[in-house]
Formats: sequence, C-alpha cells, structure tokens
Amino acid sequence: MSSSIRILASEENGIVSVKVIIPHPNESGTRKNEQGFVVPAYFVREGSVTINGDSLFVIELGPSVSKDPFLQFRFTGKKGDVLKVVFLDNHGGLFEAETIVQQSQR
Repeated sequence: MSSSIRILASEENGIVSVKVIIPHPNESGTRKNEQGFVVPAYFVREGSVTINGDSLFVIELGPSVSKDPFLQFRFTGKKGDVLKVVFLDNHGGLFEAETIVQQSQR
C-alpha cells in the first residue's frame, strides 16, 4: 500500500519533537452507513518508531482512534538522526515513512 504519512521531526536543545499524520479512514466497525448497514472495521492497529535503526517504542492503536490519526511525541536526540515510523492496519496494510531530524527553526 502506498504511504503518504506526513512526518516532521525537529531538535532543540537535545530534545526531538515529532509530529506524525497517518492518512487512514479508521472505521471502528460499529458505524452504520446511510443505508443502515454496518461499515466494516478498518483501522490502524499498531506501530513502531525507530531512531537510527534502534527501537524507540512500539504502540498499539485500535478502532477508537480517529480518522487520519495525529501522533506527537518527544525524545532525547539530535539533528541528523534518522527517524522511521511504521504502522499496520487490521487489513494488513503497511504504512511507513522516514525522515532526518532537522534543527528547530525557533
């Protein structure tokens, strides 16, 4: 599946701030459409983040996450670090993106 994850990572004083948007419809499987039929579940279920190839964290998501999830987190790092995010949905779709940490523009 093609990925259009948007990711921004910037460092200031040794702290990297990351913002990630995952374009995904995220249907819970409980909503009904206009005809009264249940819309099948289709959501981002898990993800992982690595920095320079080392695991930073793993996250479990689920059907209660909104459409086009927005995630934000911080960690100790530096300009030039390579940040990679990988997400998997409940239909086996894989979404990934990679970026290089930039210096903050503040």
